[in-house]
Amino acid sequence: MTDEPVKPGRKTVSLVLGSGGARGLAHIGVIRALQSHGWEIGAIAGSSIGALIGGFYAAGKLDAYTEWVQDLTEFNVLRFLDIAWGGAGLLKGQMLMQTLREFVGHHQIEDLPLPLTIVATDVLSRKEVWLNRGDLFDAIRASIAVPTVFTPQNMQGRLLLDGGILNPVPIAPTLQDATDAIIAVSLSGVPKRLGGASRRDQIEPQTKPPRHRYQERIDAFIDQLQERLGLGDNDEDERPHLSITEAALLSLDAMQASIAQCKLAAYPPDLLIEIPINTCAAHEFYRATEVIEVGERLAGQALDRYKDAD
Repeated sequence: MTDEPVKPGRKTVSLVLGSGGARGLAHIGVIRALQSHGWEIGAIAGSSIGALIGGFYAAGKLDAYTEWVQDLTEFNVLRFLDIAWGGAGLLKGQMLMQTLREFVGHHQIEDLPLPLTIVATDVLSRKEVWLNRGDLFDAIRASIAVPTVFTPQNMQGRLLLDGGILNPVPIAPTLQDATDAIIAVSLSGVPKRLGGASRRDQIEPQTKPPRHRYQERIDAFIDQLQERLGLGDNDEDERPHLSITEAALLSLDAMQASIAQCKLAAYPPDLLIEIPINTCAAHEFYRATEVIEVGERLAGQALDRYKDAD
């Protein structure tokens, strides 16, 4: 995979990268499929993880990020959990963003080699915000600030949170682009069982994310924090239990899926690539390799159908 500027005479695409946590690693596979099918990315708009992947691509550093995220395990992600005592979120995200910034360095969005729009949410004014100027990582940090999980990002006096709150598939910023097509990637596709010989291909519908050891470690961390703050749940009955992080991520998933349907009906792209919502749980970044492969396979199939119908 290469991060290159648009070449004259090639088909160009405005790429819309949706929000959805770790499922957004499928965006990497989508970009690979676009390149192998002869498309050049002429502009990008992204929310949340879509903003992160789009930002890394625009800065020419997506390969470095891909290599890093594919090396993550269930446990070493825990070192990025820096507690935000007394803030509007459980985590500050500074350790994570510092690590990511080391890959890219400092960039101004307006100086990138292709147009990039990062979508965030101003929760005080209840408006979505399009960020296409200023510090790249400040904008990414704002767009990935999942409510209750990460603290808001203060940008020019505005407290910004996850772009997926109001616009999980931000097509509108690309409508005036001078490209050949708008291709959008939604991470809220209907649950599917994908064919294939390996276990990683067997993505089955489920009503609740699996209780991996990684999630159990996070839950234990949150439970200890709640106990110290006097917020523990003393009810020991057998009712289903959701941690704060599970409740926040599942709620955001449900909300984004509903909003995405409305946005796509209002602004239908030339091609929609849908990643099944059960591809992985929002926190399962340690499954990067298989999620990237799912994105590349589904995008390749969609692009083939689009070419045949053209």
